[in-house]
Parts: sequence; C-alpha cells; structure tokens
Amino acid sequence: MSVLTRYLQFFLLSWRPGYQGRVSGLSWQRLVIMLLFWPLFLVVQLINGAGLLLDYVLFPDFRRVSIREPLFVVGVPRSGTTFLHRLLALDDRFTTTALWELLFAPSISQRYFWTAIAGLDRALGRPLGRLLHWAERRLLGGLDGVHKTGLLDPEEDYLGLIPVWGCFLMVLVVPVPALWRLTFLDRDGSAAEKTRLMRAYRRFVQRHLYFHGQHKQLLSKNPSFTPWIETLSDAFPDARFIGCLRNPSQSVPSQINSILIGAKLFDGRDTTAYWRQGFLEMLDYYYRHLLDALAAMDSHQQAISVMETLACEPARTVLGFYQAFGWQAGQAFQERLAEQDRRARSYQSGHTYSLENLGVDADTLNAVFGWVYDRYPFPRPQRPPDSSRRARA
Repeated sequence: MSVLTRYLQFFLLSWRPGYQGRVSGLSWQRLVIMLLFWPLFLVVQLINGAGLLLDYVLFPDFRRVSIREPLFVVGVPRSGTTFLHRLLALDDRFTTTALWELLFAPSISQRYFWTAIAGLDRALGRPLGRLLHWAERRLLGGLDGVHKTGLLDPEEDYLGLIPVWGCFLMVLVVPVPALWRLTFLDRDGSAAEKTRLMRAYRRFVQRHLYFHGQHKQLLSKNPSFTPWIETLSDAFPDARFIGCLRNPSQSVPSQINSILIGAKLFDGRDTTAYWRQGFLEMLDYYYRHLLDALAAMDSHQQAISVMETLACEPARTVLGFYQAFGWQAGQAFQERLAEQDRRARSYQSGHTYSLENLGVDADTLNAVFGWVYDRYPFPRPQRPPDSSRRARA
C-alpha cells in the first residue's frame, strides 16, 4: 500500500469509525474535530515531508550514521516508563527525542532552522519563547495529572512514525483494526510491515543522531514498542531493553482512563466499552509478551523495572541496570540520581479516576490478569465495600 493510499484510506475511515459496532453513526463533536484536525495535520505532514526530502540534498551523509547500543524503555503503559525515561535522560551518554522535534522537526533541516530561530529569539529577550510557553501551558497543562509534558521535554519517539502511520496513538483519530494491529506486531505483523516500519524508524534515528551527536546512544521510551520487542531486537542486535511492570490493579484502569480522556475529545460520546475491551486484550498481551521476549534474551541485554520499587529507590534501581548492562555511571549522573531520590519521597500522582465508571472491577482484573498476580507478589484486587471508591494512578 502506497503512502498516499494509506492516507486516503484512513481519512475516509475517520469520519465514520463505527467502533466495531459498539457505537454507530457520526457525532457532531467528531465532525467538528475532524474538520479542524485534518487540514492542520496534513499541512504539518506536508511541511515535515518537505524537510525530510530536503535532508537527502543537504545532509546525505545521515544515512551512514551508525546506531550503537540503543536503549529501549518498554513495558506496560502507566508503569513508570516516563519516570524511568527521564531518569536515564539525565545521563549525558544518551540522546533522546523532545516533543517539539517529533511533531514539528523530524528532519535535520527543520531542526537547524528552528534552532536558529530560537537563538535569534534569545538574542531579542525571548519574546517568542515566553509566548510559546504561555500557549503550551494553556494547551497541555490540563494533562499534567495524566502525563506531564512540554515541547522541550523528552517524549515517546513513536510519534516520529506518524508520517508512516506507525504510531498507535493515531487510533484516537481512526479507531480501526489496522491500527490496533500495531499492538500485536511481533505476533501478527507481516514481514513486509515490519520491514517498512523498521526502515522508517532507522532513518528517523539516524537523523536524530546526526543532529545531536553520532557518539551518543539513543534512549527510546515507548510502551507501544512492547509488542515490537522482537522486531526491534532483530533490527538493532546490540540494543538493550528495560521492561517496566506495575500491579495491574493500578496500571490497567489508569491506562484505560488515560485513553478515554483523548477519546472523549475526539468523539464526545460514551465509547468506554470499546476502549475497555480493546485495552484489556492489548494489556494482557503486553504483560505476556514483555516477559516472554525479555526472557529469551541474554541477561546483559535486558532488565525488568517494577514501578513499586523504582518509585521508592530510583537511583539504586537505575544503577542496577547499568551494572547488568556493563555500563559505567559517571559521577555527575550519580549526583543527579541522588537528587531524584530525594524528590521521589514527596511525589504524589494527580491522576484519579472512578473504577466503577471504567467498568474495570476486581472480578475483571482477577479474570484477565490473575496469572500476573500468581507470578508477582502484587496485592490482588478486592471488591471494595464502597464500589464508587476512587483510585489513584
């Protein structure tokens, strides 16, 4: 399927998603959102595409960049992947992607252009920088309790695969099986699909290293790469993987609630049943595939991070990973980790939700994830005396 055909197909499907028969028709809110989304999205993709093509003219050597020992932070969503990612990003050995690069500057050409604009802005007293910060807080501040982010913050680099429809987050725009299949890529993906995605991802990483330093190691954080572990390992044989786990009683309802926030924006109707069913199946596979895929690797290539331990002892946990990988942690990095240890003691999540509204009760969790509770000493969920209790992410 060509790129243009893929765009046309998803454009048409986005207007009447159907939600596999659970919700039919088109809501007025989805109609309005699609009318706003598609023109903006296509303009951005055209600009980004032009920048990517320009790279072959201005910076053709990026294709020769070697990718050395990349580190992939994968795992179950809402299991500390963001926290671990930002801890590891404190080490100068790594380079990781920022949100502004992923959305507005996937090409080397764009990164040099916007870096020059930022330098000029600083020379003038940062009028554009202050305006951008104000707009960023207005647009993204409401998500801080779920996933705190900003344009300059480290972010998931699967966003760099949006142009080739390799980013699962696009399922919010087009909730169809073709995008859900990304969450079972190792198991269900064709050889051609895996090759297509890895080719695009390799070029993306080479561009990033060309701009930020070819001596650096890539640090990637993507829960959505969990079903891609085997494909990534084949594409990058010297890669390291850290798989993040958490008690399903917290991670599962927290993730379902997170996706519902976006789903509500794109449709406005109650589509909880559709997302709940899809994510229960997906997350069960994530837990199983994560443990199986990592267990098949050599011990120096993989490690497991349990959020309940990471949250209490971030420095000790990270340094343990370095020891397992045969890496040396520099003094400056160790001091930064020690500071994070102090901050971790006072952290509290602001992400709250109602288990009753999500339909993810104790019986459901035990039925789907009972094998996880059998394997790890996570407390099993119990029926609460007050079914309308609130949970904290």
